Amino acid sequence: MEITGVVRVAAIYSVGLHDMSQCMQDFMRRFPKAKVRLEYLGPTKVYDAVLNAEVDLGIVSYPSATPELNVIPLRTESMVVVCPPNHPLARRKKATVELLRDEDFITFNRELIIRKEIDRYLRHRKVSVRIAMEFDNIETIKQAVEIGSGVSILPEPTVRRETESGSLVAIPLIARKLQRPIGIIHRQRKIFTPTATKFVELLREVQEAEPKKAVGV
Repeated sequence: MEITGVVRVAAIYSVGLHDMSQCMQDFMRRFPKAKVRLEYLGPTKVYDAVLNAEVDLGIVSYPSATPELNVIPLRTESMVVVCPPNHPLARRKKATVELLRDEDFITFNRELIIRKEIDRYLRHRKVSVRIAMEFDNIETIKQAVEIGSGVSILPEPTVRRETESGSLVAIPLIARKLQRPIGIIHRQRKIFTPTATKFVELLREVQEAEPKKAVGV
């Protein structure tokens, strides 16, 4: 069957411009008569776009199934301690979250699920940190850590570029791991076009190999 037509996708920013552009290039190389229309949105707007049929697929973290939405699991990302290279923690190969006690901590806004999960993790380990700054996106958190405003806990794939360039250090957590699930959401009972089906297959195929590159995995 010849694959033609358009698949519309909305993704959260932190899924990664590099990851998604690579998937799109692979898809268009395999199916030259098909198109992918991709836009980056905040988490709530991705859900709205899927529910309002503005897009066929949404890619979000901590995906939540509802009576209107179905979830296709995509990958699970390990969370790591992130600090600038001149920080005392940067010398460590692994870390426990207890080492963050009383550190200046750069984190997410309180309404985001990832913040709730990090707070729950710290509470479970009885670790209190000093909240220095709160932001609604990973890019700004990384910038604040780079200039020495504090340390953070972030998904490992989102800091690969900076760890490779040496502007940040990522330290795997030991003991109970903290992870961020990524998944595809779509409307319940939605009948996928062959184009959308092939795109989902490609995303899952690419992501199956992804954990092998993760720090500490």
